[in-house]
Amino acid sequence: MARRGTILACLLLGCGPLTATSAIDDADRALVRARAADSERYAAYETALAELYLAKAREEQGYAQYGEARSLASEAQRFANAASRKVADRGGEPASQSPKRTAVQQR
Repeated sequence: MARRGTILACLLLGCGPLTATSAIDDADRALVRARAADSERYAAYETALAELYLAKAREEQGYAQYGEARSLASEAQRFANAASRKVADRGGEPASQSPKRTAVQQR
């Protein structure tokens, strides 16, 4: 019985790096998608928070704080998804606030 508990503990402890890495990768992909949608321009607050949480998650992973890294990566993903939603909610609005001037209008 004690042997099973030891094996189970080893398996659970060994999964920490894997789950943290997976969460960090998911957050990174969510941030890449948000940036591709121009979130740095239209959801700067959410994008900056996602970047900061992701950087801290990577730092904690480096110190073998896998639970904290996973939690921080989850927050990073939440903010990255919020940035993507905010950009998507803009919908049909033009890409820039001011109209672009053509060469004829500039003369």
